[in-house]
Amino acid sequence: MPPSGKSSILAGIRVLDFGHYIAAPILTRMMADMDAEIIKIELAPRGDLTRVYPYLKAGQSGAYIQHNRGKQSVCLDLKKPEAIEIVRGLVPQMDVVIENFSPGTLPKYGLGYAELRKLNPRLIMCSISGYGQDGPYAPRPGNDTVAQAMSGLMHLTGDPQGSPTYVGIYIADENAGVHGLAAVCAALYYREKTGIGQHIDLSLVECLFHLHDTAIQFYVLSEGELNPTRFGAHHYAVAPCGIFKARGGYVVIAVLVHQWELFAQVIGRPELATDPRFNTNTNERRAENRFALVEIIETWLQSFPTCEEPLAILESARILSAPVLDIAQAINHPQLKARGAMQEVPHPGLGPVALPKSPFRFSETTVEIRSRAPLLGEHNERVLTRYLSYSADKIAALTRAGVLVQEPLVGELRQRGEIP
Repeated sequence: MPPSGKSSILAGIRVLDFGHYIAAPILTRMMADMDAEIIKIELAPRGDLTRVYPYLKAGQSGAYIQHNRGKQSVCLDLKKPEAIEIVRGLVPQMDVVIENFSPGTLPKYGLGYAELRKLNPRLIMCSISGYGQDGPYAPRPGNDTVAQAMSGLMHLTGDPQGSPTYVGIYIADENAGVHGLAAVCAALYYREKTGIGQHIDLSLVECLFHLHDTAIQFYVLSEGELNPTRFGAHHYAVAPCGIFKARGGYVVIAVLVHQWELFAQVIGRPELATDPRFNTNTNERRAENRFALVEIIETWLQSFPTCEEPLAILESARILSAPVLDIAQAINHPQLKARGAMQEVPHPGLGPVALPKSPFRFSETTVEIRSRAPLLGEHNERVLTRYLSYSADKIAALTRAGVLVQEPLVGELRQRGEIP
């Protein structure tokens, strides 16, 4: 039982994780935070290539550390039959297999779902790819950038007079990982009822596409007459709703339909409630005249020496508003600190590294980072001994043959007694 004294919601679930880069590792990192056992299969010789992506410190990638904490690393050369034998030996003892290779990659090695389910009929396998496992685009390579473009999201992002704009995080990958977690947990529940495993097919593009809200319905209900485009800092259909310049920074303000008269009073402009440009019970006129509203609101905001004063006034009236924070401000914000959104995890050569935890707060079970990210091949011996009863001599022979790979730092740290 973890230090909190609470039980763990996914304790006892075993996952074979072929994930690399972001989408699949996001899924399994959340499962690890809920105490599933994650055995990460990394491809020889370099492993998950996120290991070489910035930001790098002391030769360690912050991205890899964040996305792969709480996992065990086994590094295999899948081009060698002995490595395939290892995977096939592990599968019957697993509950879930996760992968985000291009469609057809694992079947090429005899490790597709059709083959693996014969070894373990209760197995749940989740495959994440750019376009999904079928359809005319299935064979094409896809990543976060491609998915943002193909889903329509990129077209809706940015200044209306400028080019489409990339969203500030790898939202397609991360969103697919969250969808994968939901799907895997649903499949685990179904298996609990029926004893039957299944294959889950997720597309980065579809996981983003189905999140569209008003844009799709503008197009569908107008029978194609309206095709929404990017609208910049201020929403095209709801006003006031956007990003406004105050003194010392930017703020967001979103006034709900029933709050318009209250908002006009709060900013000291009660006459706006009856102004023909804005006085409607719907958003249509205000949206049409939103840039006139922007000027009025920014004039009010900038009448204060900082953004804190107007935000306090809006908050007292329950008007949705907040400062636009940079990363440093978000990390150090008292609300996130009070919620324990970050957790420090010791890492060899780096010391304590602060990482964001999975944001689930259960009343009866705990969510926390259980251990640091693994070094490449760090758990070759532990996993093969525990699950396949391989002897030390056999593991050493497989290492010499290049079937198993382990970075030299593992041995150095063990000799110094710094890792088990």
